[in-house]
Amino acid sequence: MSSAADRKSQSPLSDPLLILIALLLLLAAAATVFFALKGPSKEVVHEPGAKPRPIITNQIIVVNVQEVAAAGTSHGHGAPAAEKAPAAETPAAEAKPAIKPAPAVAAAVTVNPPKVTPTADGKIRGRVVLKGTPPPETVIGAVKSDANCGKVAVGTARTRGYVVGDDGGLRYALVRIVQAPAGDGSKRAEPILIDQAGCMYEPYVSAVLVGETFKVKNSDPFMHNVNATPKSNKGFNFAQASKDQVNEKAFDKPELGVKFACNVHPWMVAYVHVLENPFFTVTDDKGGFELPAGLPPGKYDLEVNHLKAGVVKQSLEIAAGQGADVVVEMAPAGGK
Repeated sequence: MSSAADRKSQSPLSDPLLILIALLLLLAAAATVFFALKGPSKEVVHEPGAKPRPIITNQIIVVNVQEVAAAGTSHGHGAPAAEKAPAAETPAAEAKPAIKPAPAVAAAVTVNPPKVTPTADGKIRGRVVLKGTPPPETVIGAVKSDANCGKVAVGTARTRGYVVGDDGGLRYALVRIVQAPAGDGSKRAEPILIDQAGCMYEPYVSAVLVGETFKVKNSDPFMHNVNATPKSNKGFNFAQASKDQVNEKAFDKPELGVKFACNVHPWMVAYVHVLENPFFTVTDDKGGFELPAGLPPGKYDLEVNHLKAGVVKQSLEIAAGQGADVVVEMAPAGGK
């Protein structure tokens, strides 16, 4: 009984555990009051090795963007570095051209005016002559290498830009009277024939009257086709599948240089002039020509038209019963 009374009479401060708990509570309360009175710290702590965060201002943002761009470029990725404004260009001193030797110039070819000699036979005839050296023609090797054409080819096929005969006579030049009366002149005895022989068109250049029927023939034992491509007249394109096949055609409008081609053999070409009056012809292998008879007396322009050499005109005055002998000189294109 006496021991229980003794425990009840003891003070709580005599218990060490209770004293320790009380002290810890007092320290916690004191710390809370201290930090509440002092306020939060304004110092920013950075991780070791970390760079400071940029302060958001226009100036620093621009600087940082440039730094990031430069860093990305140096490592092979990221945005490219901002380009510097180009410096104002200073006009370069004008370079003086290097002195080069003068190129060799071909001697100019003098082309005399057409020579006209009156005659008493009422005919207009003459000759077209090429003065100068034309460019060389090209051998058309496909004629002999083609399986069919090689069997019918005659000689060596060449282009026919300038076909020059004896003494410079120029073949395939159109000679005509410009603006002659349409109703006069003698009619052609036989229609013009355009033949496909040896895988070449013959002749290379022809001339017909507006509305005049002409013939196109295939003399080869295999197929050709005839593809005419005029600009003013109606074109046509038809096949000639058998040897000696003949087709008749006509054009109803004047037109110079209507092109004929064979699409089976693309090197095959020819040209047809379509004239409004009958006073015309095409020069022969010696460059010679003679216009149809029947031209009324008067003043006319004689025109010579060659596909490559160009056009020459000469005024003529024809009296009743008289004619003229005309010699026309032409030069190759380029004056060589």
